[in-house]
Amino acid sequence: MISLTVKRYLDGKSFEQRYSIDVEGPGVTILDVLMRIRNNVDGSLAFRYYCRMGLCGACAVKVNGKPVLACKTKLFDVGVDDGGNVVIEPISNNVIKDLIINIQ
Repeated sequence: MISLTVKRYLDGKSFEQRYSIDVEGPGVTILDVLMRIRNNVDGSLAFRYYCRMGLCGACAVKVNGKPVLACKTKLFDVGVDDGGNVVIEPISNNVIKDLIINIQ
């Protein structure tokens, strides 16, 4: 069981939301986990992705303070602590909603 804290933004206000999710296998990416949360737990979670191959950069987020591509970064490579905690936040301060930033 992994506990993810997602720093979300809505209408100019920030808040943290915690999700607990079961993760199978070492190959699960950050994007896989975000999609599982959106599809099965919280349909309001907003994030951006396109190619899923690490080419476009649309899925860039900060995980535990480090910028990563969510589609290429495996969950267990980001330094999950002993309590199974991971913090995901937008990569910049120019946030549109949740993890989606203005890339212009």
